[in-house]
Amino acid sequence: MKGKLGKWIKGVIITLIVLVVAAVIGFQIFFRLAVPKYTGIIDIEGLTAPVEVRTDEYGIPHIFAETDEDLFFAQGYITARERMFQMDLTRLAGKGELSTIFGETTLESDRYFKTLGFYRAAQGEYINLTPETRLAVDAYARGVNAYLATVKHLPREYIILGGKPVSWEPADSLVGAILMSFRLNSTRSIKPILHQIHENAGADVLNDLLPWIPAQAPVISGPLNEKEMAITLETPQQTSGVLPEMTLENFYSPIPLRIRASNWMVFSGDRTTTGNAVFTGSPDLEAVIPALFYLIHLNSPSYDVIGGSIPGVPGVHALGFNGQVAWSITVGNGDNLDFIIEKLNPENEDQYLTEEGYEDFRIINDIIKIKEKGGYLEEDIKIKNSRHGPIVSEVVGGLPDNTAMMWPGLMGSDGTLNALLTVNRANNFEEFRSALSMAEGGSVHVGYADIEGNIGYQYITTLPLRKSGTNPVPVPGEADQYGWIGFVPFDEHPYAINPEKGYLASFNQMPEVVDEEFYGTAYFMFERPYRFEAIMQSQQKFSVDEIRQMQNDTGSHVAERFVPLIVEAASEDEDLASYVEMLVNWDKSISLDSVEATIFNAFIDRLIYNTLADDIGDEVVKEFYKGLAISIPLQWLIRYSDQPDHYLWNDSTTSTRENRDDLIVKSLRDAIELVTGAVGTNQSKWEWGQVHKMPIRHTLGEVLPFLNLGPYAYPGDDFTIHAGWWDHNNPFEMKSGACIRIVVDMADLSTMTLISPPGQSGHYLSPHYGDLAVHWATGNQVPAHYTSAKELDKLLLLNPAQ
Repeated sequence: MKGKLGKWIKGVIITLIVLVVAAVIGFQIFFRLAVPKYTGIIDIEGLTAPVEVRTDEYGIPHIFAETDEDLFFAQGYITARERMFQMDLTRLAGKGELSTIFGETTLESDRYFKTLGFYRAAQGEYINLTPETRLAVDAYARGVNAYLATVKHLPREYIILGGKPVSWEPADSLVGAILMSFRLNSTRSIKPILHQIHENAGADVLNDLLPWIPAQAPVISGPLNEKEMAITLETPQQTSGVLPEMTLENFYSPIPLRIRASNWMVFSGDRTTTGNAVFTGSPDLEAVIPALFYLIHLNSPSYDVIGGSIPGVPGVHALGFNGQVAWSITVGNGDNLDFIIEKLNPENEDQYLTEEGYEDFRIINDIIKIKEKGGYLEEDIKIKNSRHGPIVSEVVGGLPDNTAMMWPGLMGSDGTLNALLTVNRANNFEEFRSALSMAEGGSVHVGYADIEGNIGYQYITTLPLRKSGTNPVPVPGEADQYGWIGFVPFDEHPYAINPEKGYLASFNQMPEVVDEEFYGTAYFMFERPYRFEAIMQSQQKFSVDEIRQMQNDTGSHVAERFVPLIVEAASEDEDLASYVEMLVNWDKSISLDSVEATIFNAFIDRLIYNTLADDIGDEVVKEFYKGLAISIPLQWLIRYSDQPDHYLWNDSTTSTRENRDDLIVKSLRDAIELVTGAVGTNQSKWEWGQVHKMPIRHTLGEVLPFLNLGPYAYPGDDFTIHAGWWDHNNPFEMKSGACIRIVVDMADLSTMTLISPPGQSGHYLSPHYGDLAVHWATGNQVPAHYTSAKELDKLLLLNPAQ
């Protein structure tokens, strides 16, 4: 009996082992089937001549084509091989069709995107393309469709979700560019917040919190402002007494819509040890899977450009170098979007009041298709458009009913792709500026350097000329007294070439001291440029390695500001004395091994909440914590930090009168409680690198967590040059950092480096799915191979099919 039982148990164990091994093998086969090869020969219909694709050790393709048309055909084909599912999600978002694949989960997203009308704008954009851009868009679409026509194993996400992509249209590429342009507009999120503050606290408080520029604040170029500047709402609208739900863009979007920070730093030969210009770029957005950008090198008769492309869009976009010119983009904070409240006809809700009487809305009746078991549900959606734009108040939280959104990008010609593809071919600063004049939707600072040693920048925003001046809150539309009468000419936008100081840098601060029309309700950031200016004053010349390290700098100017105030307020408190002493001896760097960095970040978090929640509303503060730039409420605290008895420091919910020092002490106590609650009392676990980590999540990672990567310890915080924005609703989980970077030494192009985490491929189990993540988290970049791409061993030859 024992022998039989033993044999049975042995048989069960062997069966289980076989099943486990089979499952592992099946798992591996399932995910590896879709991973492309980087060598060999592929015959493709649609090419006119052979195209070489040489891939480096990190999966970065270098495409060499004999014609521009073949180049963009190949870019579409090669990008689709690695990122088709991501590309599909972007166009589905733009079309308001995510629910066709995700079901009810993305219904809110689809209502938002359909209402705003990005895909309608993309379809209209096509007729405004230059011949060169149209050629690129058309060829790219044919390349994507060549992939779809020949692929044997679609990305595994389609199998998991039970869907498949349809053919690619030119508008599918254009909507990706428009979405990124919209994402680079800050006022779309700021103005609903300001409206909420107005409703909660009134015009006086709102005026105290409108944008403020401190005297002598660092600007990108030109002389500093001699005295502080501030926006004032001179004729505030009456509050309605109705508090709309405060939910801003908390739905899923494949291109994250939350505002973050970025930087570029450009140095002339007078400030470098190489004697020539050095260029750096670092757009800061969420690190996700797949990466937001796809690194690529494109070479043809008209192009020789390397950098970060938006998957689904031809060319190179966020940053790049084309053999002559390098560029990178940061958010410009220009005030080029307004919310206008339309007054409905009480007898006909499809009409709104104008100065000439009631006018019909332009109505679009559409359908949202929602995937369900066995088919689709359909939801009718009625989209109203007034002369000011689409009525968005049903999909944008915090706005009055019947509010329209005015934004140039939806007015028929966003121009982003025209501009960037022309920059891809620019040979000098004049051509660079001329190219950027085509962009009409976004608001950005674009840094510049060229191989001749010139450095410069251009500020772009299609800035409206308003009848009433600045509109920081939604305004009535019936008499059009707040409408637009034109736009500031491009030639009047700030720019610079070869400034005497020998460097330029953008950290989302003001371009230069300009009229308030240029910044309106835009909140510029100053703490990082203060830190940068201090570094630049420390020595005259910098090596390329020192400049690379500058990208990784974690010195905190915010800490330089507030630690002395903490000492002044809390040094006599016995319970806090040890923490105060730690902060006094701290080097003010948000480094991985710093306990003080954790305490200080918790302190700032609590100080913002304790100071502002009673004045502007608990939900408004939490909205900032969800992902809006936390630098905005910090700016309010800095503005009044030298006024210890200002009313903002007093807790209006209690009868005890409080001042700044009272709130500092309370916030430091709360900070210690926050840290202790998060990680315990053992201070060896309080180090920033142990609590501040970045998980990199896949779209399906919540359901299939093995698709996620990390978390990775990451230095820096919301206010350092090396940005490490964290989730203030989930301390201290990192949310955003440098999503792509480049360094170009114009004296030696062979040393160019770049990075875009976590990897080039969107295919799980690809060797390039996450091979850049650790490099990124440790502040490193990888060789660009710009000058040596022809020497790379991995060669894929794309041949015209016979």
